[in-house]
Amino acid sequence: MDDLLLAVKRNVGFIDTAGIKDGAGKVVPFTRMPNGRLFPPFGEEYISNIGTTKLRADDILVCGYPKTGCHWTWEIMVMIVKGKAEYSEIGKEVTMLEFASPEVIESTPSPRILNTHAWFEELPGAIKTLKNKIVFTTRNPKDVAVSHYNHHVRMKNIYCGYDGQFKDWIPLWIKGTIDYGSFVEFHQKWDHAIREFPDHPILFLNYEEMKKDLEGAVRRLATFLEVDLTEEQIQDITRAAEFDFMKAKFKGTPCELLIRKGEVGDWKNWFTDVMSEEVDKWKPELDKTRFTFTYT
Repeated sequence: MDDLLLAVKRNVGFIDTAGIKDGAGKVVPFTRMPNGRLFPPFGEEYISNIGTTKLRADDILVCGYPKTGCHWTWEIMVMIVKGKAEYSEIGKEVTMLEFASPEVIESTPSPRILNTHAWFEELPGAIKTLKNKIVFTTRNPKDVAVSHYNHHVRMKNIYCGYDGQFKDWIPLWIKGTIDYGSFVEFHQKWDHAIREFPDHPILFLNYEEMKKDLEGAVRRLATFLEVDLTEEQIQDITRAAEFDFMKAKFKGTPCELLIRKGEVGDWKNWFTDVMSEEVDKWKPELDKTRFTFTYT
């Protein structure tokens, strides 16, 4: 993973400034921004770059709550824009607004596929006038929780420094005292922004639907990005985007820790009935948004 840190040219280490502990008293490191928002321990200097990034007219953004398929979608988009079934060398972190250095993001050739887990209102203001295309990902919140927890543990030696138990971590996630905050509030914020800017070009991709029909997702993305692909290119990119194929290809690379199972319904192996019921309580509020979620 040192290769990744070098690639994004970070000059600030990962420091906990929130002091939040799980149910067993283990610290889960975060950066607490001046407005109280919690992010991974990337540091205020880097997180502040989200809103100050200079956008180009042809920039495309991948947005969504963590572990909703953003990385998977980003890799597919990179292949579509290239017109080749070739993965990125490092992964989406090189264009992650709150993680990579401004120097790296600025040096990325156009069209850039940028990405962030921020709210719409935290994005650069120019996005409203440039109307940059946004691909927004969603996923079953229970599977998101499991993947989010495993992300923290798998990144223990990189920046998370956390190795607690799921049962002690999940209350933080349910309460929203976690990096990027409440799952419900995140989607409420985005729903409000979309209502406020109804003509903004946004494509919604659902993780479970992508698993069912990956080729269809590739076609939808290509159409949205206005990239003409041959039938052969579509088939090649679809095969390369199959989760198991992608996981095998990334073995031994900086991306390996970021790709786990990619399964639908894995939450059943982790959640107790009580945990499941707590998340099910969110349904009335989430149903008020434009997003559709599965809970089973």
